[in-house]
Amino acid sequence: MSELIGQKFAAVARQAPPLAGNRGKIDPRLVSLAGRLADGVAVILAGIESYRAAAESLTGPVRVSAGFIAATILLLLALFTERQRITFDNFLSRSLANRLLDAGWRILGPFLIALLLTAALAGRFEGGAAAPLIDWQRSWAISALTGVIAARIVLSLVLWHWRARGRLRQTVAVVGTGDLATRLIDWLQRSCGETVELLGVFDDRSSRRIENLEQRDLLRGTIADLIEVSKQVEVDRVLIALPHAAEQRLLAILGDLRQMPVDISLAPDMIGFAASIKGNGEFAGLPLISVHGRPLNFGQRLVKGGIDRALAAAALLLTWPLLLFAAVAVKLDSPGPVLFCQIRFGFGNRTIRVYKFRTMRTDMTDHGGARQVEPNDPRITRIGHFLRRTSIDELPQIFNVLRGEMSIVGPRPMPVQMRVEDKLNHQIVAEYARRHHIKPGITGWAQVNGHLGRVATAAALRARVAHDLYYIENWSLWFDLRVILMTFRVIFRGNNEC
Repeated sequence: MSELIGQKFAAVARQAPPLAGNRGKIDPRLVSLAGRLADGVAVILAGIESYRAAAESLTGPVRVSAGFIAATILLLLALFTERQRITFDNFLSRSLANRLLDAGWRILGPFLIALLLTAALAGRFEGGAAAPLIDWQRSWAISALTGVIAARIVLSLVLWHWRARGRLRQTVAVVGTGDLATRLIDWLQRSCGETVELLGVFDDRSSRRIENLEQRDLLRGTIADLIEVSKQVEVDRVLIALPHAAEQRLLAILGDLRQMPVDISLAPDMIGFAASIKGNGEFAGLPLISVHGRPLNFGQRLVKGGIDRALAAAALLLTWPLLLFAAVAVKLDSPGPVLFCQIRFGFGNRTIRVYKFRTMRTDMTDHGGARQVEPNDPRITRIGHFLRRTSIDELPQIFNVLRGEMSIVGPRPMPVQMRVEDKLNHQIVAEYARRHHIKPGITGWAQVNGHLGRVATAAALRARVAHDLYYIENWSLWFDLRVILMTFRVIFRGNNEC
């Protein structure tokens, strides 16, 4: 059966066109954030340099007023920052002229307001004492505007270069065949051909004859094929092009697609392409109905990923003597490699190689995880018992975090061949794939609540998955901190033998 699935997927993968934006793809929202940071740096540096140039003339009460005005300008700049939601689509659609006009408004607006404040303060100074204050503010405004415009021009050139190389494309799959799908594909190709990479068309009813030649060429298989392809190719969005009246069919498709950690939206019915019907999302100028998305938004993923890498780097610096000691102990205890790499499920049901210190005899290791570790397992070495009991064997997963494959906190990655009561995990828990909608973690909510080591029964597996899903649905930075602190308590108890 597995060979048949592998052959089918290979055939689908061969049919799929090469995706230019799949490797080295860059999210424009990250570029937008970098642009805003560059704006802030340009304004602050311009303020420091202009203040240093005017320092001799800014004395006494004038200097105090300059500090007050500088704080006011920085506060206004923060308030004038763009508040609209930056999406993949609307960010790339903005021209250089729009970006420069926006920069001018965002910079000059706060300075003009501050100029009124300066004029109000001028009456408090004798003679022309306020003139240096106005000169300094004018110099700062001109320097800041010049710096921000230069940053925007450089940003636009970088975007143009990345766009030409296909690094800013979003991979989109269309579900459904028929007139609605035809109209959607035509719209995508006409309105955003440079920023959308069409993965193909998928439909469970694809066996029927498709009259439209373009759809026939783009057809890549069924919904199951799309799910398999998503494990190899990063899919950003799925658009369902089916009549909204087909309620039962839509619900069945959504039930299957929700195991994919992607944004899923319903394309508008036929009238939506011509009328101004509003949806709760927009893509390529179309009003969409968002029905499923990743549990963490772009900003949350960015913050969590940054904190994960920072903590992993700090942990590596603090624990390297322990890592060295464990490596030497494993090498001296039994012949074989120090590290053991096991294939486990990562984000999006994709497989990753999870690093651990080897705790079993080399001739008895299980890379697929088909056989779980049991109490007093004869495969475990002498040092292996200690490493497992203290969780030191998990420390090499710091490198998985630094590689971006894992997080510090998240659902623990499970082996791909793991069986409970002689069944694979997804055969027991229908929502098992949902635990892979975020990156797996070194520690997790399930582990600090007693779900450690071997999963002996189906009930234990359901309980562990339930804790993982609770964590995903209620994620916050405070939740992560709570799990980390509780993890230390579990480690000190030393009850993690299996």
